[in-house]
Amino acid sequence: MRTVWLYSRSGRQSLSELSAQMTDLLEEAERRGYIVVGTSQDRHSGNSIHRVGLKLMVGEVRRGNAHIVMVWDLSRLSRDNSTLIRILNFLQDHGAVLVTAGTDLRYELSIRGVELPLRKRAAQKGRDVPW
Repeated sequence: MRTVWLYSRSGRQSLSELSAQMTDLLEEAERRGYIVVGTSQDRHSGNSIHRVGLKLMVGEVRRGNAHIVMVWDLSRLSRDNSTLIRILNFLQDHGAVLVTAGTDLRYELSIRGVELPLRKRAAQKGRDVPW
């Protein structure tokens, strides 16, 4: 079953930006044939891990209800690489994958310098990469 959690975030207080992101995510999930099990949004800085919407997503992945997390691009999860790696490690540990709807995920991981550390961790732990 291809269950997906949709997550959007904006550091701005604009509800229209969050709404547009979520609309795009819903359309992409439908196009890919995913079953949307939940959505969450945050109007908060991408540098903090303490976000209500992020915690909702983490809880559903932890419980095994969401096997895919879809965001518009990596910066929606975090602009800070150490926070981003923590989130991606969590997804990897729980057998979930990350999908970006608006960008090339592998390219983003590469230019941010986080793809190689994630691949090394996957090899050490005998797990798949979380994408």
